[in-house]
Amino acid sequence: MPTIVPATSAEDIAAVKSIFLDYLRFIEDYLGQSLSFQGTEAEFADFPQSYDALWLAQVDGEPVGAVGLKPFGPGEAELKRLFVLPAGRGHGLGEALCRACVDGARAQGYTRLLLDTDRGLSHANAVYERLGFTDVPKYYDNPMDSRFMALAL
Repeated sequence: MPTIVPATSAEDIAAVKSIFLDYLRFIEDYLGQSLSFQGTEAEFADFPQSYDALWLAQVDGEPVGAVGLKPFGPGEAELKRLFVLPAGRGHGLGEALCRACVDGARAQGYTRLLLDTDRGLSHANAVYERLGFTDVPKYYDNPMDSRFMALAL
């Protein structure tokens, strides 16, 4: 049975870090370029210090997906590193993880949730659109042709 849990134990945080690193390998292969401009080396050197919250998706107790909530600016946070491993796909976990992150951002008092994604990731884009995210201007220095989105909370 699929579940979404806040990642608070050392074991869950380690599982999220592993999934996020899998995400980085996947997206860098997909894009053909590094995401180092996002400060990924520092992010993973002191993981999870740059996040306010992490969620872990599990199927039959096995970690298969994750997402993070990262503070961005006054009243704003980012939905970061959403990824579901192939073993967890087909259960609606990407959307469930997004919903957990949206609810968590609201609970922490954020008023706007930001994200950036690649336009070619059609499944992810469809999830974000279903949840009410809309296109916004580029909100940070990103050399790629990313899609920038936000959700008023």
